[in-house]
Amino acid sequence: MTQYKIRRLRGDDASSFREIRLEALVSHPEAFGASWEDEQNKSLESIADRLEQGYVLGGISDGGVLTGIIGLSKSTAVKTQHIGSIWGMYVRPVARGSGLSRQLVAAIIDEVGTTLRSLRLCVVSSNQAAIRLYKSMGFEEWAVEVDALKVDDRYYDELLMRLEIGPR
Repeated sequence: MTQYKIRRLRGDDASSFREIRLEALVSHPEAFGASWEDEQNKSLESIADRLEQGYVLGGISDGGVLTGIIGLSKSTAVKTQHIGSIWGMYVRPVARGSGLSRQLVAAIIDEVGTTLRSLRLCVVSSNQAAIRLYKSMGFEEWAVEVDALKVDDRYYDELLMRLEIGPR
C-alpha cells in the first residue's frame, strides 16, 4: 500500500503543481471554477509565487510523485477574517480510495486549528464521493448555488458546505 507524505508546496514545486492542476482541470472541468484554458497560460514563475504566497498542501507518494493537492485561503478583510476556504482539491485516480483525500482535508483542518470560526468549500453537486467525505469530516451543507458553473453548454450546481471550528 502506498504511503503519502503531506507537506506544504513551495515555489520549487511549481512544475509538479502545474501538471496535476492542469490534469484536474482537463479531467473534471465541472469541479473547478478555474479553467484549463486560463491556467495553462500561467507561467511557472506566477505559479511559484502563488505557492509561496498561498497555502497549498500536496500528497507525495512514497515514489516522490505529487498525487493530491488542496488549497486554503484565509480572508484578510476585517469583517470576514474568521473564514477560510478550501479550494482546488484533487486526487489522482491512482490514489482514490487510499485515504489520501481524507489526509489532505484533515491536514487543512489541523492547519486552521481554532484560528478560524468557519472553514468553507464548494463541491459540484454530482460529486457524491467528495460530498460523503466532507460530511464524514463534519462539514454541513448550507446552500446550493444553482447553475454555478457552465462547461460547454451544460450548467452545474455547487453545494456550499462549511465546518464550524471555533467558538461562537
